[in-house]
Amino acid sequence: MKSLFNILYFLSFGFCFGNLYAQEIVIGLQGNPQAENYYSMHQAAKKAGPPVDTIELPFIDDFSDSYVEPKYKLWSDKYAFINSSYAVYPPTIGVATLDALNYNGSQYPNASSLPYQADYLTSQRINLQYPASDSIYLSFFYQAGGLAEPPETGDSLLLDFYSPIDTLWTKVWAMHGNIKTDTFYRVMIKIDSDAYLQKGFRFRFRNYASYIANNDYADKRANTDLWHIDYVKLDKGRTIGDTLLHDVSFMDPIRSIMKDYTSVPWKHFAAAYNTQRAPFIEVVIKNHDDISRLVGTGLEIRDKLVPGPVYKVTEFNNNIGSGDSIHYKYAYNYPFNFGVSDSAEFEIKAILKTDSYDYKPNDTLIHNQKFYNYYALDDGTAEASYGLRGAGSKDVSSALKFTSYQGDSLRAVDIYFAQVIDSINQKRYFYLNVWKDNSGKPGTVLANQIGMQPKYTDRLNKFARYDLDSAVYIEGVFYIGFTQTTEELLNVGLDLNRENKARIFNNFDNGIWQTTTVLPGTPMMRPVFSSVKLVSAVTEIPEPEFMLYPNPADQVIFIKNKNSSVTGFSEAELIDISGRIIKKIDLSEENTFGTENLENGLYFIRIHNSLSKKITTQKVVISH
Repeated sequence: MKSLFNILYFLSFGFCFGNLYAQEIVIGLQGNPQAENYYSMHQAAKKAGPPVDTIELPFIDDFSDSYVEPKYKLWSDKYAFINSSYAVYPPTIGVATLDALNYNGSQYPNASSLPYQADYLTSQRINLQYPASDSIYLSFFYQAGGLAEPPETGDSLLLDFYSPIDTLWTKVWAMHGNIKTDTFYRVMIKIDSDAYLQKGFRFRFRNYASYIANNDYADKRANTDLWHIDYVKLDKGRTIGDTLLHDVSFMDPIRSIMKDYTSVPWKHFAAAYNTQRAPFIEVVIKNHDDISRLVGTGLEIRDKLVPGPVYKVTEFNNNIGSGDSIHYKYAYNYPFNFGVSDSAEFEIKAILKTDSYDYKPNDTLIHNQKFYNYYALDDGTAEASYGLRGAGSKDVSSALKFTSYQGDSLRAVDIYFAQVIDSINQKRYFYLNVWKDNSGKPGTVLANQIGMQPKYTDRLNKFARYDLDSAVYIEGVFYIGFTQTTEELLNVGLDLNRENKARIFNNFDNGIWQTTTVLPGTPMMRPVFSSVKLVSAVTEIPEPEFMLYPNPADQVIFIKNKNSSVTGFSEAELIDISGRIIKKIDLSEENTFGTENLENGLYFIRIHNSLSKKITTQKVVISH
């Protein structure tokens, strides 16, 4: 995938539709949910691992067999974030990312718009007690930005060496920001000083970061200045010309086995199998060596929930030229048993058989394919966040298109909201919506729930669940999304590894739906289905007998009877979220509630009909 920095840079300044100034905004994350969730699930994990004895050469790590935190046998701290989604075409799968966030994914307390010391990646003690004639070099690759926001000119990546004799750290290399963002650069550093050729030598990477200074928008103070490090190697017997990796490795993660989705409900996959299942599982393999290599490739699939034999694809040998990469496709015909349970999960493992001198951890690639009760277009990891901001954003809707492969009951919507500074977006309300399809665009509203607010969760999948008040029966194409009640950003998580422009709709211009033209990713919203079909299909939400406006309200709420043939409305009550009646009015005399003295938040209006004895309740939001 090419760098998205230019697109993101353009989006950060916004654009207009018609006479409105509402903007689609993409910014970096202000928290790292994957790191936050990992450390919340592993309470014993600390900023530093257990003590490790001095390690011997060679020191090699390409971060291909780590997850979130660096391997403690090689690294003494956990500030760097190990991932396979933030960088663009790394030399091998997996990188160590240094950014503006702490080890647990939160903002540093010293975060500022001026450059400040942020992350560290520090080696364990290494035995470097060798003569200078042994020609010892440290090498590594680095990339600035990748898929996320790159460092600016005042930010930097630094490398320090530690002298056991002087007990002193010294900067030996540095790179400033504002460089090309889609390239990995190679660095070779010779170590020949007696101060470092000692037992107990250490090295560390560190970075200076700064958030975007913008007093108008606190939500732009997001994660910035990302540096990605890959394939760190320290060894003797090397030369300055030793720039090749004598290694064959995987470069990219395994993707979903479906053409359009990363996951679908298990019961739905049975109906979608013939049209949605990708016939191949594709991997990217690169020969970093200066000679052609004959490499064996194999594939295994294992059911993680139902014990059984491991499915294996016949091994095949590929002759890969020097410096070449291939997209190898494994043809497979796994015998999925759809009748066993209501969910499924499969481990898909790609395996390389390489020469004995290859670095073995990057010869195995694992992907867990999940089938539960939701449709997903995203890969579960947010590299940025997305929303609408500016004059004209209020009452604007954003929708994401899905196709249900069998009729079923939509019960909830999962949304990942990216946390912003001081959690200010948790105070902002939105409508949760479901729409029918209307010739390829959102049409009739099937569900419209007021009073929703962004919320965060420590669940491993990071999504917060919003249950629908009433289940909606869905067949075929439909849309889920939100309507803003504010001109400020909500910050929905954005997966930059999967692009779905044709599925993203906004109604900026007088309610006319149009697809996004620049959004470079997938908003992280997922429809959740039940396994039980509704007896009667719900095609539209019931039309209320009265209308409340404006909603959200500032100074006053008006109540209007929508059907003049329906009579008997006698009394209306304004109730807060605790159930306390705030105000009452006699509908025969007035039809308004003054709200100027009420606190912002969710309220209810309950209307009594003295003739039918019916009581009707609707939600309303107060937003000053």
